[in-house]
Amino acid sequence: MIYCILWKRNDKHEMFTNQIFNTEKDAIDFAKRSKLKKKHDCRIKEYDYKYFNGVTLDDGDRQI
Repeated sequence: MIYCILWKRNDKHEMFTNQIFNTEKDAIDFAKRSKLKKKHDCRIKEYDYKYFNGVTLDDGDRQI
């Protein structure tokens, strides 16, 4: 599996960076180093191309 970091912008969750990660732990560490706040509604998800255009996600699965 590979993972990406999403953040909420303009009412949709989009990829925060074009970097992908081999493990969920690596993605979480990168997000913490980037100083993302709760207001950014940051999430770690398995990589999928649909995130480039933005998607709407449920509020219940926040990770960071």
